[in-house]
Amino acid sequence: MQKRLTVLLLITGLILAGCAGSGDKAEVPTSFKSAGSQNVRPSRAEIEARVVQELEHFGEAGTFKDGRFLGPDGRTSYDIPITINAEVEQAIDYFTNKIPKRFNLYLSRSTRYEAIMRGILKQYGLPEDLIYLALIESGFSCQAVSRAAAVGPWQFIKGTATRYGLRVDPWLDERQDPVKSTHAAARYLRDLHAEFGSWYLAAAGYNSGENKIRRALSLYQGNDYWSISHHPRSILANETKEYVPKMIAAAIIAKEPARYGFTDIPYEPPLAFDEVTVHAGVSVGAVARAAGLSAAELAVLNPELKRGVTPPFGGAYTLRVPVGSKLQVETAYAQLPVQERTARLAPGAVTAEKGDTPQSMAKAYNVSLHELLALNPRLKHARALKPGQKVLVPALQTRDEIRTVSAPKPVAVASAAGSGRVHSPEPVFSAPHRDTRKLTHVVAKGDTIWNIAQQYNLDYKDIERANGLKNGKLILGQKLVLYVPPAKAEAKVEIKSSRTPPPSQSRDQIYRVQKGDTLWNIAKRFNVSTDDLKRWNRMSDTSLSVGDTLKLKH
Repeated sequence: MQKRLTVLLLITGLILAGCAGSGDKAEVPTSFKSAGSQNVRPSRAEIEARVVQELEHFGEAGTFKDGRFLGPDGRTSYDIPITINAEVEQAIDYFTNKIPKRFNLYLSRSTRYEAIMRGILKQYGLPEDLIYLALIESGFSCQAVSRAAAVGPWQFIKGTATRYGLRVDPWLDERQDPVKSTHAAARYLRDLHAEFGSWYLAAAGYNSGENKIRRALSLYQGNDYWSISHHPRSILANETKEYVPKMIAAAIIAKEPARYGFTDIPYEPPLAFDEVTVHAGVSVGAVARAAGLSAAELAVLNPELKRGVTPPFGGAYTLRVPVGSKLQVETAYAQLPVQERTARLAPGAVTAEKGDTPQSMAKAYNVSLHELLALNPRLKHARALKPGQKVLVPALQTRDEIRTVSAPKPVAVASAAGSGRVHSPEPVFSAPHRDTRKLTHVVAKGDTIWNIAQQYNLDYKDIERANGLKNGKLILGQKLVLYVPPAKAEAKVEIKSSRTPPPSQSRDQIYRVQKGDTLWNIAKRFNVSTDDLKRWNRMSDTSLSVGDTLKLKH
């Protein structure tokens, strides 16, 4: 009798495990489908056989209960379907043996966002374990950018981001906002599940796009993820074939990391913040200085702000500030004169994206087309802009000022010898306004214009023009003048000072990988070889992710 009851519970558990969220149909193995049928569900006996097969794989390690898979400790549970097969085992091996250092970093970041992301997924009635999509997408990094220009913790491309309500413009990229992007991801996943009725197919659609999954299901008369993934002529990319197994593997490891060799993980504290309302066009650096806060910390809490300033048009903005500092910030902000709290940015070059036109660029920056063309006369007869083309946009001024456009004036800059000489820069560079911070960078061994620009988030051409460099050549010890927005400058100073430990502590240096870094340019920057970097960090390949740490020996 007890055995019969156990079997019934197992049958119920498998069905429920495939029904995480609302109305999910069970993932049906290929062997359960009848030829020529698209919607044949397995019989009770077949489901029972599948349950027995799965449990035999685990031995006595796991069981199903109340629609959730219980792990070996009897407590670990999942609310997404858990399948164990060769692909999942391969994904587990990849995370534990091929990229253990990187996966350890992903686990350490997970606790920063887990509570917020789980809460949002629950709000939409979705399985909370879908957070592991963010782990395999970005390693829980808000700064992650893929080769396909997908951005943020949920790796949205621009088209899908705007379709699901995220703002992506010259001032904001809400794909990098961990809260807003999770809301968008939840809405997208909810729609995918509503169409496909399966969390595995929804996840695959999230990776490849729903059109590819629709086509695969139609071509192969499939009704589950494994059937279209295992098909000998599958149109799914290898990345999509590995995607669901990696999601399952990530969930299994993250819930019991010690069983897979991940111990002493430096888990980060949960993300927490207060919010204050500020005006449009406010310099985040000015707010930080007035309130006695770290500009770097404000930048981390507001990663969606692309230029260290709240959007200058569109009304008030909700700014995140450290927990407990709300009254402090509001008091300091109220005492700031308008001219001090308003960001003033020098005219600068921005990069056109696919589909941009002079009219769309003027609209994006809230300037007249006449103003834009006055600074960019070559665009007067252009109907469209080429992706990557540089366009000069007017300076941001206070909302009550009338913007006037004039040719950039000559600016005094320091030469290599340190003497002040007057140069006439090209139109892409103009004299800095008072809300930029002047920094002096002393050229060190291995420095190039390109990596200096990467360090300070500047355009390398601006550095060349500001310092009168025609061929980009640098001299050891040469002083370069850089004009950087306050928030970026202060963040850079703080990050730079935190990277190099005092000589008395260690001769090794720890470097954290930034956006745009490669093993080659890091090696060149520090005058070491890539082989040295790989040997010091026990790396088997040259792949890097934003946030990885590298040991540098001197």
